[in-house]
Amino acid sequence: IFTGSRYDVSGKDLPHLKKWAEENAGIDFSKTAPKQTDMEIHAPHFNHAFLEELGDKELDRRSFLKWERIMHSHGATLAEVFTLRHGVFPRCVDVIVYPDNHQQVERIVTLANKHDVVIVPYGGGTNVTQSLILNPKEKRMIVSLDMSRMNRIKWVDKINMMACIEAGIIG
Repeated sequence: IFTGSRYDVSGKDLPHLKKWAEENAGIDFSKTAPKQTDMEIHAPHFNHAFLEELGDKELDRRSFLKWERIMHSHGATLAEVFTLRHGVFPRCVDVIVYPDNHQQVERIVTLANKHDVVIVPYGGGTNVTQSLILNPKEKRMIVSLDMSRMNRIKWVDKINMMACIEAGIIG
């Protein structure tokens, strides 16, 4: 963490790191690149048969909002965060659905199979394996299955040190 003219890295104070980086790596700390204030994305691809059969009565929420689509289309790798700040994602999810329980997830998966819709599971948004990077050539509707509302600890077995925790829990 930079504090004034000093850096603290892994609990070690490195007072000369900035000067070293400037002199040896050619880093100019005075240059900054402003973050973008907006990002253009494609219009959602619709699979009307899927959406009609899915409905909205049994789901807590579904969203086609631009920034929600963007946020569900990337993880937390350096490249993805850089793209969020300065670039454009070549493909974003088309809709986000928020199931509340296992039965709703099963129904969504069944309908996606029936209507040839792509599902991408989404947990806490901290993915660092690039599994949220979408294929830019994908023409089918892509659904982000946001698991955040399924965040309960169902049981804990203290003897065997095991637990059953729903997919939306963070940490």
